[in-house]
Amino acid sequence: MTRADYSSLSPSDAQVALRSYPRRFAALLGEPETEITESRAQQLGPEGVSALELAVDSIRTWTLLGRALHQIELAESPVLHPAVADPGLRHWDQPIREDISSVNEQIADGANELADAIGSVSSDRWNRTGITAGGGSITAIAIVQEAVQVGAENLRRIERTLAALG
Repeated sequence: MTRADYSSLSPSDAQVALRSYPRRFAALLGEPETEITESRAQQLGPEGVSALELAVDSIRTWTLLGRALHQIELAESPVLHPAVADPGLRHWDQPIREDISSVNEQIADGANELADAIGSVSSDRWNRTGITAGGGSITAIAIVQEAVQVGAENLRRIERTLAALG
């Protein structure tokens, strides 16, 4: 799957996008009104992942990226986990045990915390760079753009997954 280009996304646009994600994820996942809703959200789709797993991937990725943003803001050339810059290295070993309600709350908390963190970064720090373990680098603004991209991609994937399940 080709990734969309978010390289021109500004910090303020990223904040707006992140603050929209709780509503958008909740609209797709729904509220846990019945066992059928929970079961559908946990059912594997054609990609081999469930809608709930995709939502939790967003939460976990935002946590990773938020920490990296904090490190870049505070330290000169910090060493970051390689998964910050490489989505292919983001593998979560912990199984998902949350229900829709819990995931929706975590989406809201994670998206709003990251949006708040973006708001606290001064404009002269957006081009600061972190070094990824094993080589490579990433700027503070690229981390923010990646956070928005992950949310948007996972929303599309959830939509496709739920549509495929009928």
